[in-house]
Amino acid sequence: MNLIFVNGTMGVGKTSVCRELAKILPENVFLDGDTCLAATPFYNTEAHRALILKNIADLLNNFLQSELFENILFCWVMHEKEIVQNILSRLHGEFTFRIFTLTCEKEELFARLRGDVSAGIRDGGIFSRSEERAAHYAGFPEKIKTDGKSAEEIAVDLAARLGCGFSAKVYSDLPEEAKAIRERVFVREQSFCEEFDETDKKAEHVLLFYGQRPAGTCRLFEREGWHIGRVAVERAFRGMGCGKLLMRAAEERILERGGDCCTLYAQTRAQAFYEKCGYTAEGEPFSEENCPHVAMKKLLRPFARKSFSENQALKK
Repeated sequence: MNLIFVNGTMGVGKTSVCRELAKILPENVFLDGDTCLAATPFYNTEAHRALILKNIADLLNNFLQSELFENILFCWVMHEKEIVQNILSRLHGEFTFRIFTLTCEKEELFARLRGDVSAGIRDGGIFSRSEERAAHYAGFPEKIKTDGKSAEEIAVDLAARLGCGFSAKVYSDLPEEAKAIRERVFVREQSFCEEFDETDKKAEHVLLFYGQRPAGTCRLFEREGWHIGRVAVERAFRGMGCGKLLMRAAEERILERGGDCCTLYAQTRAQAFYEKCGYTAEGEPFSEENCPHVAMKKLLRPFARKSFSENQALKK
């Protein structure tokens, strides 16, 4: 069982990151320390602090003693190592412990806090309190800079540090997760209109997972030879080799179905990527929805290594 603390000053994004991380890690439960005593008004007294620590420890112990969870996520403002040690000293059972501390520059922190104040989530005094806490985190291990990153991107980074892995599944029908990815990538980002067609009903669909989080998708179908298409990767997972993993999973499936050659119609801006995957351009570029494409082909050979579907750990 893994106990994972996500630490950092107020406004750095702990709760948002943990919510995204909970979408990735398998069999997890998430506890936000601020919910352990949401008293109104809240008084920063010794009695209140003691009650919060007791509530946190009681809840974490309940999770640790349960067989329902593999990963327990906990976030809170723990600017003093004594706070962490106090909580850990109250816990029972065997578990692997990791603590990550989120940081960012003052300008970024204040920009996030201004958004919270405008939304009525925090009061105007939060700026000085958060800045004062931030100065205490220098001695904490595994600090993660969050400047310019979304909560989703930070969660992917955390999952990688926790050893999360990729796996692929093949579906005979278009799964909702794959449909959602294609809508985000092709319709919203790239402004294609005719994204879904009759081919989707005949194709098999590959869905790439990072932990339990859908990360990318593509489809494969047979029409005068085998074709791969609609290759899409979620923004947070780009630059991590997901595209190559998707192509490998699709090519393995084609080999299983008896195919030995694959054709795809690539956007010309992605031609270099497919060339790295072993594809060769054929013929002249053509336009599809005002976007230049080129036909590309590859002769498939059995992979020497174990099947990708057995789960590939991310290597950064």
